[in-house]
Amino acid sequence: YAHRTRLVLAEKKIPHELIECDLKNKPKELLDLNPYGKVPVLVDGDAVVYESAIINEYLDEKYPAVPLMPKEPLSRSRVRIWIDYCNTRLQRAGGNLAHGYEVEKSAAELKQYLATLNGEMRDREYIGDNYSLGDITYIPFFVRLERYQATIDNSLPYLKAWMDRLLARPTVRATP
Repeated sequence: YAHRTRLVLAEKKIPHELIECDLKNKPKELLDLNPYGKVPVLVDGDAVVYESAIINEYLDEKYPAVPLMPKEPLSRSRVRIWIDYCNTRLQRAGGNLAHGYEVEKSAAELKQYLATLNGEMRDREYIGDNYSLGDITYIPFFVRLERYQATIDNSLPYLKAWMDRLLARPTVRATP
């Protein structure tokens, strides 16, 4: 999830200091900042913001020069729906597979979720009308397909074309 926020920071060219931490041995500083004990955490002056989707919207609102959300409310809601889809469906099923939990059920779900995305991307270049936080949300999943035991190939042509466009972006190639 921190990868998503690094992508937003890169797209918007926001100067920042990246502090890595060992999530298997969480430092007290992380736990003091975020009661969930998860990353990313954004410290902006006296403000502390956590949860990648929330951080990313905060950054988009604070630094509007490179907009990553549509202006129109209905379009914004659509982007948020696809962010939620990634977080609650795709990541869950992929995470279950990566950890060997409910493997058969999770593999079937993941296959269906990818097919749904393929259909969604049939007539689209991006999740919204333009490259957005919705697209950014999927990039870490695409980068880690092997970890999630997922394959996106020519059997999912629209999804593959979208993934290839996203992974070819200079900021994506340059952001670990």
